[in-house]
Amino acid sequence: MSEVEIIQLEAELTIAQVAVWHTRFTDEAVCANEVMIDASALVRIDTAGLQLLWAFNRSCASRNVAVVLFNVPKILQELILVSGLTQELG
Repeated sequence: MSEVEIIQLEAELTIAQVAVWHTRFTDEAVCANEVMIDASALVRIDTAGLQLLWAFNRSCASRNVAVVLFNVPKILQELILVSGLTQELG
């Protein structure tokens, strides 16, 4: 079992990419104890993308897999704040 899996987000995480990212998140987190998500390249995210991050975080938590979101751009910070998900994704 791998200890840490690092996932690099691309420029967009919107409803158009959710299905692809859902599969990728599921595949890459299967054997990890911790998943680190680098959001540094992210320039566009919508509520579907945010919901995917939240659902992924909850899914990992149910398997005792820690999720760390880092290099979070201002656009994502603001979306997390206004959605009330600071505790879950902050």
